[in-house]
Amino acid sequence: MQTPGSVAGRDYTGLTKREYFAVHLFEGVIARLSVNCSLQDKAIYAVEAADALVKAPRAGQE
Repeated sequence: MQTPGSVAGRDYTGLTKREYFAVHLFEGVIARLSVNCSLQDKAIYAVEAADALVKAPRAGQE
């Protein structure tokens, strides 16, 4: 079974760009967002920001 974004015949390990960005954004979110935010809210924010970063380079091409 081929996963989305994979190339047939090639095995990739590690993080996708989206996952990499989300991890680093989450670190910053944990450090800076209000303590009144839940951990889940912080995770959602980090993933949404990562999605925006992944889409940003393509936005100028549309």
